[in-house]
Amino acid sequence: MYPDPIRLGDNVLVMCETWDPDGTPNKFNYRHEAARLMEANAEHEVWFGLEQEYTLLGADGWPYGWPKGGFPGPQGPYYCGVGTGRVYCRDIVEAHHKACLYAGINISGTNAEVMPAQWEYQVGPCEGIDRMCSPLHHSPIEILLILKSNSR
Repeated sequence: MYPDPIRLGDNVLVMCETWDPDGTPNKFNYRHEAARLMEANAEHEVWFGLEQEYTLLGADGWPYGWPKGGFPGPQGPYYCGVGTGRVYCRDIVEAHHKACLYAGINISGTNAEVMPAQWEYQVGPCEGIDRMCSPLHHSPIEILLILKSNSR
């Protein structure tokens, strides 16, 4: 459980693994296999970290910062970029980062990626799987959307 960064107060976020009705892990339940491997190697101090890349799309399904019906300039100025014309939606990225910090998720960084509106965030390193489970289930935008839809 994590403190809810949107509703605040006594509200919490509960992250869980996904299982199929037959009792087997869902094919997208990557945490299950990671936990199995860490338990099998428990005599070691296993560190765990991840990064997640994502692209922010407008309501029309087109990435922010792309010309409508066209493509942006060549890769180069966007990767780890700053400033107008190089990065888009930084406010969403920063809101996600702050929400993770408030919730106690060990987010360690964010950076713009190789095309406009493409970002990445990093979580960890952490020792063991239990401190890492929530980021394995949702992208940052899904987390924010879930939180916003539940706050109504």
